Amino acid sequence: MTVQPAGLVFEAGDGQTVMAAAVAAGLRWPTICGGQGDCLVCHIEVLECPEHLGTPDDAESHAVRTLRGDRGGRGEHVRLACQARVHGDVVVLKRGVRRRRTDGGREESGV
Repeated sequence: MTVQPAGLVFEAGDGQTVMAAAVAAGLRWPTICGGQGDCLVCHIEVLECPEHLGTPDDAESHAVRTLRGDRGGRGEHVRLACQARVHGDVVVLKRGVRRRRTDGGREESGV
């Protein structure tokens, strides 16, 4: 999968959430609730292949409706990264995703 605008590319296991796959690949994903689906900070916009994400459950659907309302109804392909399960290649937009820092404060290289 690919995260824009940073151009970060990594593998996601079938059925793994977007956020879990990113963390497993050594990335830091913006969140407050740690992936519980409560804070909505992890939301993404799906740029390509939305059909490669599983169907949202009722809780995610409600959260997405809330996010769309906050965006004036825009964002047809908005999902929660902590809830959306990957089933193929997908390209998403999420600002603030970056490689985890090493002890020296530098970003780790190679994802």
